[in-house]
Amino acid sequence: MKGKKQLASILACAMLLSAAPVEAMAYNVPDTVRVGLESICKNVSSASIGVWELHIGKEENGDFEEGGVITSGGIFTAKPATGEFISIDEEMDCEDALDLAKELSEMGLDAYAAYINRQDWTVYVKDASASKIESVLNTDTRRVSNFEGYSIIGGEAPVIVPEDAALMGGNVEDTFKVNSMPYRGMLTFSVNGATMTAVNIVGLEEYLYGVVPSEMPQSYASEALKAQAVAARTYAMTKLGAHTGSGYQLCDTTACQVYKGYSNEAASTTAAVDATAGEFACYNGSPIEAVFSASTGGYTENSENVWNTVVPYLRAVPELGEYGDNSWKRELTLDELTDLLNAKGAGIGEAKDIVITKLSTGGRVQELQIVGTRGTKTLTKENIRTYFSSACGSLPGKMFTINGKGGEIGQYGGTVSTATQTTASAKGGSLMAAAASQGIIVKTEGALSYLNGKNLSVDVEGKGSANQPSVSVDNGDYEVYTVHISTVKNDKFVFEGIGIGHGVGMSQKGAQSMAQMGYDYEDILHHYYTDITIED
Repeated sequence: MKGKKQLASILACAMLLSAAPVEAMAYNVPDTVRVGLESICKNVSSASIGVWELHIGKEENGDFEEGGVITSGGIFTAKPATGEFISIDEEMDCEDALDLAKELSEMGLDAYAAYINRQDWTVYVKDASASKIESVLNTDTRRVSNFEGYSIIGGEAPVIVPEDAALMGGNVEDTFKVNSMPYRGMLTFSVNGATMTAVNIVGLEEYLYGVVPSEMPQSYASEALKAQAVAARTYAMTKLGAHTGSGYQLCDTTACQVYKGYSNEAASTTAAVDATAGEFACYNGSPIEAVFSASTGGYTENSENVWNTVVPYLRAVPELGEYGDNSWKRELTLDELTDLLNAKGAGIGEAKDIVITKLSTGGRVQELQIVGTRGTKTLTKENIRTYFSSACGSLPGKMFTINGKGGEIGQYGGTVSTATQTTASAKGGSLMAAAASQGIIVKTEGALSYLNGKNLSVDVEGKGSANQPSVSVDNGDYEVYTVHISTVKNDKFVFEGIGIGHGVGMSQKGAQSMAQMGYDYEDILHHYYTDITIED
């Protein structure tokens, strides 16, 4: 059953992607996306559908084709429906099917008005013999084996629909509620035996209405929000195959992008989506994996220093500034570290020291060793952030010192302040001065070449000024250096850092700072994603 379901899901996804797409360069943009609502309704035995009027039909090339309507007192309950049924061998409309199912239910039979296709309905009966139904109704029947779908209870009579059916609500903006959360578009359920997951079938742009404010504060400047909209739209294109084995394309969690549906929409983020409608960030004509993080601490990261692959458009670049205070602190004692090592079965004895062994040009820790009485444990990439989670909590980022030792974290020199537009001019080299005046001293290998020569009006609060640069410029390559820095002090390790997240791609707080300096969303995207084009 599972293999059959996975194949059907893959075929359904392929059909969806090929159904009347909008041609855009060398890739196809689907009319709708199928989003598994894992955060509220994953692998459940039942779900509530909050709506007075529920329209049942099919999704066809992004449009809803209605087959019938059922009503309730304001809420329905959906449950998986699988196995064998006896079907009335007659097609009818929705109203007649509801009447007959109600009549059979009053006779003690487990009967359902069954949606078949388009305008066609019939009645299914569970756990009954064909001969009994034929004698009662004086009509022919047929056996339906291996049915997989879901039932809907709460209306005039129970209803059963196949897994490929779609539902629409009749609320404001044609929304519906699943377990009290409102969504646009259509609803279905991916059924897996006795459990199911709610799936929102929604237009790509409407999907972004619920993503952008869930990933970036709606209060951010419009150009930052536009950059986020393009990044989110592009990233979604690269994740469409992430969950095909589960019966949908994307999920609503951080595994894809956070999506909170209609309830989280905001005017500012919806405007940003609309203003950039259909725009994608591309490399060599294809959408990029437009990853982003909250804050980098002054310098973004090369993809291979976090994951395993060199990605040409995910290259380390310096920040011009980052909005807000993004600093953090964690503390860990030698005894706590020893307990952690023992719990993880590291086998290196009692903890003695943490030694930083690799640092990047930007100041990010790329490797460290935990030294024990019987050996060492080496941490690299994202394991550096997560290894200490059960002791002092995961480290928010890898731009940190331990007891004051390490690199010049992100070339960072103080709390980053908010930038606001005024009349002070920043052009060419003075862009770097603007960055320095925010407390960030950066190195660059030509990463700002796209921005050089732009005439902007900026005013940056904080240290220094555009007329008094305090910036260190190094035109050398971004590198990772081998070091040996012992950090233990008084049997304690104090991690002090700045930046939140993996640090690859766009910094959201950096995007906000650049927007406040006067850069537009295309400037922001070109800065964080190397050698891309913006296509529509």
